[in-house]
Amino acid sequence: MMSRERRRKRSEDLQRDLPRLSWGDVPHSVAPYVPTPHNVVDTMLTLTHANSDDVVYDLGCGDGRILLAAVEDFGAKKAVGYDLNPKMCGMVRLKVHEKGLRDRIEVVNGNFFLADLSGASVVTLYLTTSGNSKLRPKLEEELAPGSRVVSHDFPIHGWTTVKKEPPEHYVVGSHKIYVYSIPEAYDQKSSILRSKEEDGRWRRIRDLFVRERRERP
Repeated sequence: MMSRERRRKRSEDLQRDLPRLSWGDVPHSVAPYVPTPHNVVDTMLTLTHANSDDVVYDLGCGDGRILLAAVEDFGAKKAVGYDLNPKMCGMVRLKVHEKGLRDRIEVVNGNFFLADLSGASVVTLYLTTSGNSKLRPKLEEELAPGSRVVSHDFPIHGWTTVKKEPPEHYVVGSHKIYVYSIPEAYDQKSSILRSKEEDGRWRRIRDLFVRERRERP
């Protein structure tokens, strides 16, 4: 049996090697918290054909709006959200409790790179491009055939979307939605380069986030 000290050391090593969920489009980062508009949430779940047979995982669940929409509006069997912000998780859990949905919505305060995603049939993302790239091998390894992945604004490079005609994404106002089906997404390899438009979009979001933090008292 592994000693307590060895278990602690192994956990520390694993945590150190995992991508950190913090601000900035840099190698050790995947996304800040930027809420997805409700009409975009609705379109993301509609495009994945979310229904009562589905278990929806939202990686970086923020205020829980996707979790609640999946269960309340689309009748998903279960919704699971991961987020590193304990206060945000507490707020979402309170909301879930008030709505009487604790048996159908689970909120995990933790790193989704440590999560077992094999139970998900729909995965929703709003990460950076580099975050999607870091997560891609895990999605390929753990998601079952027939699962769907939907990403807000940023593609999963190297994957092919379900949209056959160009452009490869769906549009909701100024937002882009990329939808993928497992395993077709990576059985049909594509090489998608990061466009100037994509890079500019994320830089604008980053600038707003940084400005907001500087203006806080």
